[in-house]
Amino acid sequence: MLSDADLEEFLRDGYRRVVGAVALVSGSPATAEDAVQEALVRAVERSKGPNDIESLEPWIVTVALNLSRSRLRRLIVERRTRPALVAASPSPPDADAVDVRRALAALPRRQREAIVLRYFLDLDVREVASVMGIGEGTAKSTLARARGALASRLDDRSEPVPDA
Repeated sequence: MLSDADLEEFLRDGYRRVVGAVALVSGSPATAEDAVQEALVRAVERSKGPNDIESLEPWIVTVALNLSRSRLRRLIVERRTRPALVAASPSPPDADAVDVRRALAALPRRQREAIVLRYFLDLDVREVASVMGIGEGTAKSTLARARGALASRLDDRSEPVPDA
């Protein structure tokens, strides 16, 4: 396990140097700092298990560089696919979809969560209960209340407005 002295020594003597080196490779000081901090957290977590780190600074450098490379690869993929995603964007939602979203947004969080899990993600009641950490009976009653609230909100929009 890494000792507090090992960590203090790295933070005092190696941290800035490693962040600077990773920044030179990644081209971003912020990315470098994030990567080095993540590597440091991973080193502490790793040292709690059976795997020991023989030399902290080289290990941190390796992990931080790997993390910054992974981030760069993700950014490249996102930039390549962004035009395709924009071109494939669905058309704007129709008025009914907007009304449903507004009605959902007006529900209490727990009811909204149950409705989304049940009808948008197509989970059965048992799965809804499991995901929400509640009993099946509670999930059923939550869904029933949510459906009732949605129905009343959506029925209100279809009634003609009386002339004033």
